[in-house]
Amino acid sequence: MKVKFMSKSIYMEIPDELLKLLGSEEEAAKEAKQSLVLDLVRRGKISRAKAADLLGIDLWEMPAFLSEYKIPWFNYSKKQMEQDMATLRRFDRKEST
Repeated sequence: MKVKFMSKSIYMEIPDELLKLLGSEEEAAKEAKQSLVLDLVRRGKISRAKAADLLGIDLWEMPAFLSEYKIPWFNYSKKQMEQDMATLRRFDRKEST
């Protein structure tokens, strides 16, 4: 089920050079929206699931979409990874006994 969001239009001035690179005003608007949403994901302001909803992309397509913009699907810190690995080792030891 697709969720319909309320939206507002905004006006943005961009140089002709950028418009030429993007091809059309419609493409520029699409790119601007994607850039804003992806920046919010990158900064941790919205979830990847919320980004998928806002962009009208199926959640299953998001990992590939994010990778095009060099945004990882999982955002593990080294400390989180080490903690998870330690937990897995503890479970493995319990299974072995």
